[in-house]
Amino acid sequence: MKALLHLPCPATYADYLAAEQNSERRHEFIDGVIVAMAGGSDEHNAIGFRLSALFGSRMPPECRGYSADQRFWIEATGRGRYGDGSIIYGKPEHPAHDPQATTNPVVVVEVLSPTTQGDDEGEKRRDFQSLPSLQAYVMVTQDARCVKVYRRTDRGWRDEPDAYRGGERFELPRLTRAFAVDEIYDNILDAGGRSLLR
Repeated sequence: MKALLHLPCPATYADYLAAEQNSERRHEFIDGVIVAMAGGSDEHNAIGFRLSALFGSRMPPECRGYSADQRFWIEATGRGRYGDGSIIYGKPEHPAHDPQATTNPVVVVEVLSPTTQGDDEGEKRRDFQSLPSLQAYVMVTQDARCVKVYRRTDRGWRDEPDAYRGGERFELPRLTRAFAVDEIYDNILDAGGRSLLR
């Protein structure tokens, strides 16, 4: 369920930035509506933190990893979006109207939860895939040892993601070595996908 900031008429992006600046919660800007981001579960947050550590150990000097607080401007749809993690190659690029948003991620990661999975796999994925810099959109399931990666090829985005499960490895653009799926989930989910945090 999404929480909306109700305004008497559709919000402008300037309205959104003003609300975001004074808010303790993150919001996305979608079609004139300011949408509050849901808080993550224990599993969601632990997986997100683990991914940050794994990215950091594989990051070449010209890349930087960004947390869930990094906002992105999606020019194609006029939306302000957040990922659960991202990688930018080189310096971040910013639109003139929002110096805290960037436009050039190489990789965006979403940790899927039941309340956000539909958007993360649907419109949000398509929003991020519209960014010319993006090479991989990664969806990490929070209740199973499963990672799905949409990849951009020379011919455009592949229609179906590559899926990786426990015992398998996968690579991401610009990073120096592959990931084992189990590295993401060990001590968070057991082999059957049951939480070890409860």
